[in-house]
Amino acid sequence: MSANGDISEADLKVTADDRFDQPNRRGRPGRLPPDHSAIITRRITALAVGLGLFMAVGKFWLWGQTGSVGILASLVHSALDIFGAVASFIAVRFAVRKPNGKYRFGFGKAESFSAVFQVCLIVFAAFHLLEEVVGHIGHSHGVTQSGPAIMVLVVFIALTLWLIIAQSWAIRATGSIAVRGDRAHYMADLLANIFVIIGIALASYTTLTWADSVVGGLMAIWLLFTAVQIARLAWAQLMDRELNEDERRTIARLAMSNKAVRAVTELRTRASGPHLHIQMRLDLDETLSLSDAHDIILAVEKDIMTEFPAADILIHPHPAGCGHSHGNKRFQKLGEVSP
Repeated sequence: MSANGDISEADLKVTADDRFDQPNRRGRPGRLPPDHSAIITRRITALAVGLGLFMAVGKFWLWGQTGSVGILASLVHSALDIFGAVASFIAVRFAVRKPNGKYRFGFGKAESFSAVFQVCLIVFAAFHLLEEVVGHIGHSHGVTQSGPAIMVLVVFIALTLWLIIAQSWAIRATGSIAVRGDRAHYMADLLANIFVIIGIALASYTTLTWADSVVGGLMAIWLLFTAVQIARLAWAQLMDRELNEDERRTIARLAMSNKAVRAVTELRTRASGPHLHIQMRLDLDETLSLSDAHDIILAVEKDIMTEFPAADILIHPHPAGCGHSHGNKRFQKLGEVSP
């Protein structure tokens, strides 16, 4: 792999006798047919909306009973979970719509816009919580009904953990960035509930009555950290970042598994929701007829789509040994494989 992240010539130009022998990795866009991916993401986002609503109502009741700043922090987070889950609920359904004449690359980036919306919500909530914490600094206060509150939060922790496990399975199957954003929300919510229990216990059973406010501040910092993580995922898809080295090598090896392919160059990839767009140049024997070259390209597309059923593939045949490059010179060097 080169310093700029491109696959090296040695990585791509494997011999024609080499066969793709990597394990069937999941958790990346394009690994499932769009319809199958849609079934999974629709179900998991619906589950997230329902569970988020249930926990938000429960925490609102707890906050009224206890007056805990930590529970208020967790309540705000759960409210955000609902908005984020609803955004994901809508986005995953929109993202799998079929391409049309105006949007020929499909609607997959709707998931990325959903992630951006979640980032905005998280940042807003983080600063709101920091404001609440600053207002409580120097004003010690007790927490009432701490025992029942802790028991209810333990139940919420169990439910959240169950949802996170289900979301992790959905991400491994689909690679959905919208579900990743949802999972980040609920992972933070899981930790929030744990920290809130610690804060309530310290504020109720020790002299550290300020601990509850400290927990609220820690949660605000954690929310900002979560926002950065989700923003990085959304940025990568919206800016058409290349797939990682392993994924690019996988595509190249699948193409090179056809003995008629001499080399794979100018490989470009980008993810868009559940879809994957791939373009490349295949070096073929210059004596091949157009019909034979076409048959080879079809065979390569079929091999790649066995591993990436949701991929949209564009292949340019090229005579082996010809040094001429195609396309805009501004992008040629970026698309070329490192020598």
